[in-house]
Amino acid sequence: MNEKNFSDKITAHLDRGAAGLKAGTAYRLQLGREAAMARFSDPRRAAELGLAGAGSGTLGNARHFLSDIRLWVGVLVIAGCVLYYQQWQSMQLVRDITDTDAAILTSDLPIEAYVDTGFQNWLKRSEP
Repeated sequence: MNEKNFSDKITAHLDRGAAGLKAGTAYRLQLGREAAMARFSDPRRAAELGLAGAGSGTLGNARHFLSDIRLWVGVLVIAGCVLYYQQWQSMQLVRDITDTDAAILTSDLPIEAYVDTGFQNWLKRSEP
């Protein structure tokens, strides 16, 4: 596609979009368009515009992926979740031990009965 045909299509598209604008806004847009077209017709400036955005790909001046703050926030959230789960598990273990101790201490049997090996054998035999 040649440049003249392309610029004509862009101009026609902009004209259709600007049809419903206020007169002052349309005039400012027209001045801006004329200034842009004047700069585009300059051969030295056209080469610069042709390279616009060339360094924004994955090569060149791209940032290293480890410098992205979103990556580090995600890593910290995952590490925090793992640590929270580990803490929760250890607290569950402590609660279970506490409940068992409370059940033993509030039962009618004396503590010596739980330590007696005969009682342990009687428990094993009496279980169905």
